[in-house]
Amino acid sequence: MIMLLKAENIGMTYPKSDRVILKEQSLNIERNDLIVITGPSGRGKSTLLAIAGGILRPTSGHVYFEDKDLYSLSDKELSDIHRTKIGYVPQSNVMLKDYNILDNIVMPFVLGDKNTDVNALKQKALELMSKFKIEDLEKRYPFELSGGELKRVSLIRALLPEPDLIIADEPTTGIDPQTSDIILDQLKHYSSLLKAVLIATHDSKAEGYASFVIRL
Repeated sequence: MIMLLKAENIGMTYPKSDRVILKEQSLNIERNDLIVITGPSGRGKSTLLAIAGGILRPTSGHVYFEDKDLYSLSDKELSDIHRTKIGYVPQSNVMLKDYNILDNIVMPFVLGDKNTDVNALKQKALELMSKFKIEDLEKRYPFELSGGELKRVSLIRALLPEPDLIIADEPTTGIDPQTSDIILDQLKHYSSLLKAVLIATHDSKAEGYASFVIRL
């Protein structure tokens, strides 16, 4: 079986400061993996996730997704991977303030494909909302939701196209234990469906869900 994602000898130095964020860091992800990256703040966890997700080009090293070098792809090829293969959830919950929650979830995919069955997509989104215990929030607006609710919306949006890999930066930080359990349970379940999940977190509870843990 082809390795889903392989990051080899990743290095990251910010040129304006010459500050070394990552040095020769490698990472292998197979299907069914849930990998947790942990460590003190400032050690490069978020940077490694962004590089692995094809968001931030490393100073050195290579990232291969299904044997394709992510940073050798054309903009269109990389965009297609982001749309269908890799779901990336940053720490910040980016929402369109004038749209309700259901529209916030489906909008990126409606705009990206004119042939999208919007009703089917909304039904799928509602099913995911039910799994994450926020099925009653579909008509609310982002300013009406708590941080934990917004984080679940961000995760649902990333999960909607059923990507092969979900990358989530601090998905449970600042969230109550019950909500944290819901999120981690769903991510673990998703990884079991021949998918993979990569998260960075300070939440020690997440380590109990992990296939293995990387400490930076």
